[in-house]
Amino acid sequence: MNSPSDERLAVIRRRLLAAFEGEALWGTGDPARQLPPGVARGSDRHLAFLTLTCTLSGGRDPRQLWPAARQVFRDHPQLFDPLILAHTDPRDLLPQLNAHGLLRKPKSEAVLWQRIGKAIVMRGGGAVAPILASEGHDARNLLRMLQKNKATFPVLSGPQTAPRWLYCLARAGQQPIEAAARSPVPVSPYAARALESLSIKGKRLSAEMFEPLDALGRRGCVRRKPKTARCPVAEQCPVAAFCRFGKPASPTTPR
Repeated sequence: MNSPSDERLAVIRRRLLAAFEGEALWGTGDPARQLPPGVARGSDRHLAFLTLTCTLSGGRDPRQLWPAARQVFRDHPQLFDPLILAHTDPRDLLPQLNAHGLLRKPKSEAVLWQRIGKAIVMRGGGAVAPILASEGHDARNLLRMLQKNKATFPVLSGPQTAPRWLYCLARAGQQPIEAAARSPVPVSPYAARALESLSIKGKRLSAEMFEPLDALGRRGCVRRKPKTARCPVAEQCPVAAFCRFGKPASPTTPR
């Protein structure tokens, strides 16, 4: 099979980004963009909220994770304050953090939460913005810094979580992080399924495309039975015309 043309990839990219922005992937948009109660976008409180929640994002359904984080913030905003977390026993965080389904592995993730709060204090004096500024607001520098400080930033320095975190800060937190959108991210199982349906080979995505493709695979492609030739939700899919299992090709349909 021939490799997809640059033009074809560009159209797929535009359509998926537009659908994700407009919550047109079966009702899925970017759950991280909604602000927690009483928080200004891009403020220290907001960036801490985004950072701590991103730490738990690996493999999670964003439509469950982010609303749960906002509910915990509403009830216990102190749990998102790095200056408080740095001096708190993780065991004392469990009852509140474990509410609303925020934690998947309560004991280990409570420890992780506390350690990331402490890392923000150690590297940024309790705020995320100084950490970004220390590396010139450049995603490439920040990723290198995280790789050198894995013990300080456990999980958050991971190959999938780190670039997704920086792009989340840039997009949802409106931080001027250079090259954040283009940072490479290993594909998720759901994104891999979407890429396979679109006849696109690759083990990495740009951070900008990770969430839309993960949502496509999670909300759309997963509904197709393994032995079924046609996707049952192709009529609602913004990129069905490019999909092996989408609408039948016609002379004017790009493939």
